[in-house]
Parts: sequence; structure tokens; C-alpha cells
Amino acid sequence: MNTRVRLVVALLSTGLVAYIALGSVLGRVLGDTSYGQLAVFNEVVRLVLEAYVDPVNIDRTMDGAYLGLTEALDGDSAYLDDEELKAFQQPVRDSDADIGVVLSRRFGFLAVVSTRPGSPAEKSGVKPGDIIKTIDERHSRPLGVPTGERLLRGAPGSVVKLRLLRAGSDPVAVSVVRERIQPEPPQAKMIEDHTGYLKVGEFSPQTAETLRGQLANLKRDGASGLLLDLRGAAYGSPEDGVKTAELFLSGGVVTRLAGRTVPEKIWNADPSRNAWDLPMALLVDGGTAGPAEVVAAALLDAGRSPVVGERTFGRAPHQKIVTLPEGALLLTVAKYISPKGNPIHDKGVEPSVPVSLRDEETTDDLILKKALEVLKTETKAEPKKAA
Repeated sequence: MNTRVRLVVALLSTGLVAYIALGSVLGRVLGDTSYGQLAVFNEVVRLVLEAYVDPVNIDRTMDGAYLGLTEALDGDSAYLDDEELKAFQQPVRDSDADIGVVLSRRFGFLAVVSTRPGSPAEKSGVKPGDIIKTIDERHSRPLGVPTGERLLRGAPGSVVKLRLLRAGSDPVAVSVVRERIQPEPPQAKMIEDHTGYLKVGEFSPQTAETLRGQLANLKRDGASGLLLDLRGAAYGSPEDGVKTAELFLSGGVVTRLAGRTVPEKIWNADPSRNAWDLPMALLVDGGTAGPAEVVAAALLDAGRSPVVGERTFGRAPHQKIVTLPEGALLLTVAKYISPKGNPIHDKGVEPSVPVSLRDEETTDDLILKKALEVLKTETKAEPKKAA
């Protein structure tokens, strides 16, 4: 906190205390507890500054308060100090390399939502669900997602050292060589019983049209059913997910975006974009997030496809940067919501056919196996279409 800001705070403090006190009274009358809580916070700060055993570093203390505040919101809201804000506003350079993970925060640390297919992280053994304790010996506890993403980028060929926390094991040390990562296009093939298989590892503005061509090829090759595998797919924008969902819907709501201060936005499926009306099943896991969750929620709520696997991660925010006298707040101001009104962000999509992978000592792909069983049942019925 610079000298000028300290002076302003000192000059305003008396009025601020009076304002909070008045707000506390009004809050009790009106049934709003927020003013009373602010008064308590103000009193806590005063007591810490006056009575703590050692002199207090106010900058570090307030940084901790900002971290605690944003951590209580969701895994993607974050406070950025001046240095972090400046770095956040810098465009990613073409010369930058990365390790290929999607991050959020869980349990007070940075966490791996998913690893991009074929990425350095995947090749080095980084797994979805891993908690990142340190990045190059820098503790992730006080880091927001934008800062974590920046620390993982660097020159091609450079090494970043991670210390990971993983359920059921001791901390894992991993060294990952940064690379320039090329987008992974969807993969299509025919598998048993005239079944088409589409694997989407990540989303881009081109994904929907690529899938359209692949669906046409699968039909030409005799596919009478489809498995759409969205396991581990988390990279891309929710709007890319909307375009993909339209390929499998004949109408109806795809998703909604809603927040207290953001006008509601509704995306409806354009029937002319439908490219597949035959039976299908959709595969998800804990690494499915963002645009893939939009697809899963849309098809599930429309009754278009069973969703097989694990609950998805729950990461579909709409965010805004709010600048402060020092630094800024990256704040989630709206959430993507399923057609039936279920929030996706922080909740995830609950599969209609759950498959538990815990404590399973097998090399079999249990989710794929179950999805094939479900699809066989689906092919015996009339194809389901959106209302």
C-alpha cells in the first residue's frame, strides 16, 4: 500500500466507521446482514493492528484477507496485485510455450482440471484432479488461476518443476518440459457393432464444423449409433460448446447465462444445424469442464442422450475484471446454466448413468464399456430428439 493510499485511508477512516455503523443499524432493520459483517471486519482489522504481539505488515495481512474473500466465492475468482494485473493484461506471446493444463482452485491450492491431449503435462504423468502444491518451489496457496497459468508458461524447452498432491499417495515431484502446444482436433473411428466413436479432447471455434464432417463420414460408413467421448475435455469457450451441442439437437434451449448484475442470455439450438439424429451416448468424467459441460447438460436435459461416467468438474463461469486502487478483482459475475435451470459452475453435471472408478484395480475402460451397453439399449428404441 503506497503512501498516498495510506493517507486517503487515514482521512476516510473515521467517516467509514460511522458509515459502517449506520449501515449496521439499517441492516438490522432491513434484514440485511452485510453491513453488520463489514463492521465486524473493520473491528477485526483494528484489533489486529493495535493488539497483535508483533508489528503487523498491513500489505501482507490485507493480501491474505483478499485471498480468503475470493477463495470463499469460487475456484476462479481471484485478487490480482499490481504486478499480477499487469502480467494478466499482457497478451500471450507466440514465443511462449506451455505444459497444457487447465487450472482452477480446490482445497485452497491450484488444481489440475484436465490435461490437454498429447501435452507435456500428460506425457509427464500430471493427472486431472492433481493438487499443485508448488510451481518451481513457489507455493500455490496464495496464487490465483491467472498467476498460476502465467508461471506455467515460458520459453520452449525450459523446465517447470511441480510438486503435486494426489489422493492415496505421497507428494509427487514432476519436471515438465514446456512446448508450443498445437490444438488437438477431434478423432473419429468406427468400433464394434456399427458404432461410431468421436473423441473431443478440447474445443475451438472450428470444432463444431470438424465434427459435422466426421459425423457425415461415420454415417456413410454405416454407423447406427454414436459414442461422444468428452472425458478430459475442458479447454475452449462455452460458446464453442453451444455450437457443438447444436449438431445433436433439433431445437430447444442449449444453455443460459445468468447473474445478478448480468442480463440473462439464452442460446437456442438452430434445427438447421442438426447433423446427427441417431441414438448416442455421451461419456464424461471429473476432467470434463467448460464447453464440454455445456454440451453434456444440453443433451441430458433435452433427453437426447444418456450421460455416462463421473460427475463433471463444474467450471463454467463468466468473469469480469474490476479494477481497484491497487490491483484488481477477477470476479465471476455470471454462470452457465443447463436448460432445466441447473447451475453448471461449481456444481458440475451429474451423469444419468454413473460409473464409479474408485478402488477399481482394472485396466478395462469401465466408462466406455458401460456406454456401449447403454447405447445398445438406446438403439432398440426410437431416436430421441429435443422438444
